[in-house]
Amino acid sequence: MLLAGTLLALTGCIEDRLTVELFTQVHADGTCTRRVEYRLERVDNDKGAARVAIPPADDILRTLHRFPSGDPWQMREEEEAGLHVVVLEATLPSPNHIGSDYFRTRTRKAPPARNTVSAYVDPDRGYYEYQEVLHDPASPIAGARLLSRLLLKREEAFAEGYARALDDPPVTARESDLRRAFREQLASPFAREVGALAERPLFGPREKRELDELLEGLQQKQEAVVARLATLAPGTVPETVAEATDAALNQLAESLVPEVEAAGLPLSLPYRGTSVRFRATLVMPVPILRANACVTGDTVVWEFEEEDLFGRGFEMKALAASP
Repeated sequence: MLLAGTLLALTGCIEDRLTVELFTQVHADGTCTRRVEYRLERVDNDKGAARVAIPPADDILRTLHRFPSGDPWQMREEEEAGLHVVVLEATLPSPNHIGSDYFRTRTRKAPPARNTVSAYVDPDRGYYEYQEVLHDPASPIAGARLLSRLLLKREEAFAEGYARALDDPPVTARESDLRRAFREQLASPFAREVGALAERPLFGPREKRELDELLEGLQQKQEAVVARLATLAPGTVPETVAEATDAALNQLAESLVPEVEAAGLPLSLPYRGTSVRFRATLVMPVPILRANACVTGDTVVWEFEEEDLFGRGFEMKALAASP
């Protein structure tokens, strides 16, 4: 198996589906009703998407999410086989008191995904402006960047793994040459490419496709390592060089997966087989004049997915005013 294949083989037939419903109603006096519902389902795709039990250790609503508590928040839960529902409700002095009521971190080391709300309300003038952003800094690009940094530190491990993979090795390259081939043909180019991608402010369709191409391109870089080592070891059969390189890189990948996972950074979506979808509804006390989604009178609805939280995050904006 190639390096990229080993790194991305992290999903199976069991899938967790999390739906997050955000409901916000701004009242005429500027106060706000907020309701957030989390609905987590675990299904077995090999059994027609039938629900299966969620072990407590795998329940992300227990392990990854943090919920607001205390006055004025009220929380209730519902559980049955393969389903866990958490509902939070509060009546607040203003939308600005919502705070970060969406807060999820994959590990203690990972930066959290969270929301931020900013609103301006003027009940006397009938003017209400609302903005909310959900942002997740732990994107697949961040995962690829960590991977690239780890690879830069593993040239010695590659050289040792390559040497071990050769049975009764003939005259071969020196360890310094093995390390240089790994660094120059694979680790350094990959780090430069990922670094350039990480500088972009967005994680949109272009970036997702280019990241996929970078990970798939690890195969070509692996072939470049083989080609370099073949020239450095003329006494070694080319097939033997390729097999030893493949073995060393696979062993390297297997050691890197736990480190990337421990950092809570995905290399692809869904992360660990969990798909996340959002639906946000905002109701204003007067007609909405403009918003960055479809509007019906005093109501606007946004629908988006986990990947929309990467980069700059997903932004919801609306302005309502009396005629």
